[in-house]
Amino acid sequence: MTPFQAPAPTPLQAVLFDMDGTLVDTEQLWWDAVEEVAAELGYVLVASDQPDVLGRPVEHTAGVLAERTGGVTGPIAAELHRAFAERVRARIVPRPGALTLLGALHDEGVPTALVTASPREVADTVVAALAEAGHGGFTVTVTADDTALTKPSPDPYLAACRALRVAPAACVAVEDTPTGVASAEAAGCQVLAVPSAVPIDPAPGRTVLDSLEQATPERLRALVADAPAPRFVVPELTTAPARIGRPFTATVAGLVRGATLPVTFAAGDDAPRWLTVHADGTLSGVPETAPWAVPTPVTQTTDAVAQTTEAGTETTDAGIQVTEVTAAVAEITAVDAHGATARLTVRIPVRRADAPPLDRVRVMSWNLWLGGGFVDDHRDKQLAVLLGANADVVGLQETAVHAGPELAAALGWFHHSAGENLAILSRHPITATLGDPDVGFYGATGARIRLGEDADGTAHDLVLWTAHLNYTPYGPYDACFDGLRAPELAAREEESGRVREIGDVLAAMGPGLADADRTPVILTGDFNAPSHLDWTTATAAAGLHEGHGPVDWPVSRAAERAGLRDSYREAHPDPVAAPGTTWSPVHPRHEDGSGRPEPQDRIDFVLHAGSRLTVVDSTALSYGRISPWPDVAANEWPSDHAAVITTYRIT
Repeated sequence: MTPFQAPAPTPLQAVLFDMDGTLVDTEQLWWDAVEEVAAELGYVLVASDQPDVLGRPVEHTAGVLAERTGGVTGPIAAELHRAFAERVRARIVPRPGALTLLGALHDEGVPTALVTASPREVADTVVAALAEAGHGGFTVTVTADDTALTKPSPDPYLAACRALRVAPAACVAVEDTPTGVASAEAAGCQVLAVPSAVPIDPAPGRTVLDSLEQATPERLRALVADAPAPRFVVPELTTAPARIGRPFTATVAGLVRGATLPVTFAAGDDAPRWLTVHADGTLSGVPETAPWAVPTPVTQTTDAVAQTTEAGTETTDAGIQVTEVTAAVAEITAVDAHGATARLTVRIPVRRADAPPLDRVRVMSWNLWLGGGFVDDHRDKQLAVLLGANADVVGLQETAVHAGPELAAALGWFHHSAGENLAILSRHPITATLGDPDVGFYGATGARIRLGEDADGTAHDLVLWTAHLNYTPYGPYDACFDGLRAPELAAREEESGRVREIGDVLAAMGPGLADADRTPVILTGDFNAPSHLDWTTATAAAGLHEGHGPVDWPVSRAAERAGLRDSYREAHPDPVAAPGTTWSPVHPRHEDGSGRPEPQDRIDFVLHAGSRLTVVDSTALSYGRISPWPDVAANEWPSDHAAVITTYRIT
């Protein structure tokens, strides 16, 4: 491949203007029109109605009023058109700086377009009013009548770019509402936002000014020339395994940030000949026999346990015959609309054609801390954690509704979300979902995951559950702060509701647990409760947990009675040598301001049932810069919990 050279700055090819609230002060006129029509229908418009009114097409607002008043959308839309057009003809006022900027662009020969969600009739009225005020006119005008979809769809801005014969990346869109900004950014334009009624935050590829009086052609050129360089969220990743002679597919498109759309992807010259990297970021192909895998199994005689080596030999306990693998490596290049590039190294484990579908699986449990929003760039940091952990299946808690689908979309993985708080991510297909899809903030959800199939079509599945239990009253506080002893602690656990909650979770898991020797079952979760395996006589003697112990914590004991085994304690039997703390990386001190040390404990778990699972390793993971609460915005680790990652061998 040729050495990377920074592309020359892209020249500004056009400026695309929103109309209402951006060039002319019509937002108030539109609000007044909607208020008038709503009042005629017996509805009083209030401030909370702004998201459904400002920056929205007429049909959307008409539909909202119809829903709230029992009216009919068509006639309401016609009345909105009438009321707004009357006000525009009588009271049109250019926004401060609008005519000066339009004139400067016209003098310098920069094409301009009007891109509005208003109908043609209203747009023509505004254009005529601007002409009377001295504006020389737009090269192109795109209205709500000209595209099948209007804002926030990218269609209007894409239509304007096609009409002007310019690339969206070389254009600046000037907008005043989040709806319009979303439309322009989805089209791939650089954005200058001048908020009128609703605040807009700066972002990569987006500049926010207080007024068009601050905008000049030079500043708009800089927005295009200084468009952010693309980057991948991680420098390298490992995909799910491929098998010789069987179709393989993956995607990397969701891992690019900072790129100016559109982005295209290509493979480097060193990619294996069987692998195709498509322009949309999809990887596909059918692995060949040589040189991507060793065709015979290997029997190891070492007593050690080791991870998969780069050379390709997967070793495990003495005398166990395992499948040898090697990795196909490809460098993927993303090229954005400016010609700027980013590179990603992709490793694809390739297995023999007759290998088991998957003889190891890495399972992760992670509480995302109310979605992760306390930390800057939390979604990208979450992706980096998931990819760095090389997890196969993940049980998430505190997803704040959106984390599950957004992470899955970026990874190209399968997912199942339940309620507002729980999600399961998987590299492998989810064939069934388990439990209540509308589970509350506390509870559990499950999924059946197809790890693969034998050559004869025999399916190999895994059942994974993720759970979140109530956090208060919290046992370690009762013990370490208030000095409660074992009987009182047990009573407080009952009071918390966690004992009932784990009982409900285990009851829902019951059919799967009964069949766990056939289909392995795993329970991940934030239990908000310690384990009886950690609060022992030995840990008390060592001064852990303020010297309390043993304590027969009922939540972990209930899981044990149900046949679930603790993977971390199987890998690390000594709780003194390996506490496995997951609560809390950001709370060394209690947050009440007293200065008391926060009890550090293991309250997040990966538990398993079934004779086919053997623990290879387990770890509690957190890393990087972790400043204590409340100064957490810049933390590299985007949660208040450590994650738990367990590698299992499946026989």
